[in-house]
Amino acid sequence: MVEWKRQRIERAYRSGEGREAIHGGLSDTLLRLIREEPLRERTVLDVGCGNGRLTFALAQEVGRIIGIDWSEQVIQEARRRAGALGLNHVTFVCDDAERVEYGKFGPIDLVVAHLCMSNAILERAAAVLVPGRFMAFATLHRDQWKESGRSSRFAYGEEDVDLALTAVGFDPVYLEVEHEVLSFTASDDALAYVEASGLTEKWQTDSRWEGFLAYLKRGGRELTIRARVNVKARRR
Repeated sequence: MVEWKRQRIERAYRSGEGREAIHGGLSDTLLRLIREEPLRERTVLDVGCGNGRLTFALAQEVGRIIGIDWSEQVIQEARRRAGALGLNHVTFVCDDAERVEYGKFGPIDLVVAHLCMSNAILERAAAVLVPGRFMAFATLHRDQWKESGRSSRFAYGEEDVDLALTAVGFDPVYLEVEHEVLSFTASDDALAYVEASGLTEKWQTDSRWEGFLAYLKRGGRELTIRARVNVKARRR
């Protein structure tokens, strides 16, 4: 049985911080887990690729890589960049990762995903991978922005991951939760950080803002600015 690894970083807020926050930055752990595979011999499917952040990070190392995303705008952007770089082995396809059958893209050796995960995606990955092949992904943990009183519908807890992998025929070989928690001396600092991070308007429209204000009013002075689940699993 694979045990969950846990990493927690706690640090104090520095005045003015937030403007350079990259909450969607690639996980070093995810990249390491992917690069454990002989990528030159692999065809990789990058699920929910967006503008290709993970796809391009792996492009020079893989035999072939296919990025899929539902947004035509980001796919066109990624195609232009791939063309400009002369990456003929990189393909971008506009499709719904939760509905399309991955077998339509041909044989796939490795499925990867960065901050795009659901049970439907796991099911489709399991269907296309032959026994012994791997899936590696980083997704939101339920603790991301937990101080706002609401979790993303795309977030997973440890038990969720265990159940979802087992249900579709994956055996985990690596499980990890990463947390980064920022502490504030005053509520005004917390509000300044959220504003500088570009989250205020978003939270005001999705009901998180009131929850966060209530948390601060109760004396809360922390914010989980990064909570990720990193997983690598083998198809049974």
